[in-house]
Amino acid sequence: MKRTIALLLMLPQLVQAQSLPEKHYPKGYFRNPLNVPIELAGNFGELRPNHFHSGLDLKTQQRENLPVHAAAEGYVSRIGVSHTGFGNVLYITHPNGYTTVYAHLNKFFPQLEAYIERQQYEKESWAVDLTIPPDMFPVTKGQFVAWSGNTGGSAGPHLHFEIRDTQTEKPLNGMLFGFNIPDTRDPEISRIVIYDRNKSIFEQTPVTVPVRRGKDGKYAATRPLVQMPTDKVSLGVSALDRQSNSPNPNGIYEAMLIRDGAVDLGFQLDNIGYDETRYLNAHIDYKMKKGGGPYVQLLFSLPGNQLDIYKEEGGDGVIDLSDGKAHPVTVRVTDAYGNYSDVKISLQQSGGASSPANCANRMFPESMNIFENNQVEFSLDEGSLYDELCFRYSEIASAAGYSNIYRLHSALVPLHAGFSLRIKPTRPVPEHLRDHMVLQRKGFGESVTAAAPEADGWYRGSSRDLGDFQLMVDTIAPKITVLGGVKQNANLSGAGRIAFSMSDGSGIKSYRAELDGKWLRFSRKSNVVSYNFDKHCPPGTHTLTLTVTDIANNSSTYTLTFKR
Repeated sequence: MKRTIALLLMLPQLVQAQSLPEKHYPKGYFRNPLNVPIELAGNFGELRPNHFHSGLDLKTQQRENLPVHAAAEGYVSRIGVSHTGFGNVLYITHPNGYTTVYAHLNKFFPQLEAYIERQQYEKESWAVDLTIPPDMFPVTKGQFVAWSGNTGGSAGPHLHFEIRDTQTEKPLNGMLFGFNIPDTRDPEISRIVIYDRNKSIFEQTPVTVPVRRGKDGKYAATRPLVQMPTDKVSLGVSALDRQSNSPNPNGIYEAMLIRDGAVDLGFQLDNIGYDETRYLNAHIDYKMKKGGGPYVQLLFSLPGNQLDIYKEEGGDGVIDLSDGKAHPVTVRVTDAYGNYSDVKISLQQSGGASSPANCANRMFPESMNIFENNQVEFSLDEGSLYDELCFRYSEIASAAGYSNIYRLHSALVPLHAGFSLRIKPTRPVPEHLRDHMVLQRKGFGESVTAAAPEADGWYRGSSRDLGDFQLMVDTIAPKITVLGGVKQNANLSGAGRIAFSMSDGSGIKSYRAELDGKWLRFSRKSNVVSYNFDKHCPPGTHTLTLTVTDIANNSSTYTLTFKR
């Protein structure tokens, strides 16, 4: 009886020892911005290429133009219009210290739509980012503010909804604000990955242990005991979460490494700013993911990782195996509603401590790293690398282009910041081509950027990734095609809009449309630009010109005469 009483008295401490600090946000203050039940296509912290997802993706019944309502009283504080990212986006600032964001919209409410149009014509730019005075567009809770859509970098109709801290502008986990999102499903764990902490994460092949779910619903590692040829290891985990009313594989909220009944280290995916979201590439095993593998989230922090999502409760995620004994640990994955799953595994050393291999050109995180020779020069700013790197360089002869191919390590290694790259041509560049040079990068995806000539005959470009680089020339102007079979001198009195497609091998830099010599508002979706006929095109005969310029400074102009 005494032992039972003692255990009951200790239970709160045991429970607390296996959890991370809770977040306390106002529940019930914000309403569902749609008039349909919330079903999630994506959640906060979900892993995306180069960033954490910053909000809740609300399904809109696979269609556009559902009415969107203000989640609480406040005022419209900012508007964005773009063909990338959030597309048409609305920000509402609330008196309780939070700001809500509504993205991928089709249109705004009429008064706001008219204000934006005036600003676009004044700036002669369809893409705008406008700060709105607090007293211009006040809103009440539930007020109609926009129509849902599929604009910007959206892959299908939905509403991206965020709640931000107004002062810091950091997005917060919207699932912690008390919305009615049914969720009784435990997170799903698919693998545990074990890393040798005596080596850089970029210079090793970690051990992957699949995880299976039994008939009892519990998870178990397929290898309960794993022997490692090193004295220090850390773990990573692959996991996802689904809500009760949606099959979408969404992100988890937190994961913990538990040792001896207490949390050693864990992370919570909340409060991640846009200025730090690229650190996702330090939070995951980037090399594994970029190489075609799964997402693995690390239960330790790399040296160059500046995210503050990690909570060091009893340690730093490093497991010392130097005593030769088996060390049992538990990985717990939890969602925002407290549902959790555990998997247990034991780790033991099987040999001496490993050490990094000799390296002629080692680069370090939190240091300026410079590489230069007679053909290539570049430097990585402090903080660009997340872990040590044994940098490898090679040169591949090529008859194409105006330089050989220069292999700067591999795109399997992430960079936090872009870098400037100088390349010397291996054959003379004719004067008339100097302003049409581009820097082409290959290797796990391809990118093309402009390459500017410099006084010493070198060319300067930029990149966000390492890989294979070569100087090429682009003299081919963009192609412009009028859509809908519209012919010269057509009568478009019955048409609702006119659209053009743009295509180019290097990439579109800009476009400009003019009607009878005056700027005309053409919107953009991907590489299609369109104009909805309105008061800016009165009855009569008109001349429309569309000029498109690519990143290599080649331009094309399409001229169309038509009647209204």
